[in-house]
Amino acid sequence: LEVYEQIDREYNALVEKKDSLHSEKTDVLTLMNEIETKKKNHFMKTFTQVNDNFKAIFNNLFKKGKAHLQLNNPNNPFEDGLSVKVKLTGNRFMDIKSLSGGEKTLTALSLIFAIQEHQPASFYILDEIDAALDKHNAETLSKLLRNYSDNAQYVVISHNDAVISEADTLFGVSMKEGVSKITSLKI
Repeated sequence: LEVYEQIDREYNALVEKKDSLHSEKTDVLTLMNEIETKKKNHFMKTFTQVNDNFKAIFNNLFKKGKAHLQLNNPNNPFEDGLSVKVKLTGNRFMDIKSLSGGEKTLTALSLIFAIQEHQPASFYILDEIDAALDKHNAETLSKLLRNYSDNAQYVVISHNDAVISEADTLFGVSMKEGVSKITSLKI
């Protein structure tokens, strides 16, 4: 009887531990589910806002075009990627890979500025973002940068006259005999 009572107590303690662990497991799984749901909801809300910003900025840069962001797997957005769909002429949306260098540049900048509008920073450095742009598109970009410069500081490295003409301050770097010289001009 003594051995039975001792084994019965041990058995009951193990059953209690098992029930407790099962309950804790259920609580952890519930919490993980809640976190995943909140994460997905927050991501989708952010995605929708960035997509709306992207469409508006793209339409501002390309007067005759449309673009949008598309999740490759809308049901599980974290398991797959994101595509940028663009329609410049015709009635078919194309992938960004099908665009020219200048069109890719302006589309990518539309996305960067859409993200910036959603969660702005106070300082940006853009290095030769206008390299693939023709004169007209460089002027369009410079006007866009001028509009955004009211809310943040932009340092733009460029050789393009259209972009430089919209600047508040210019800095030039030249080298003579291995020594760099910086010249500035406030406009």
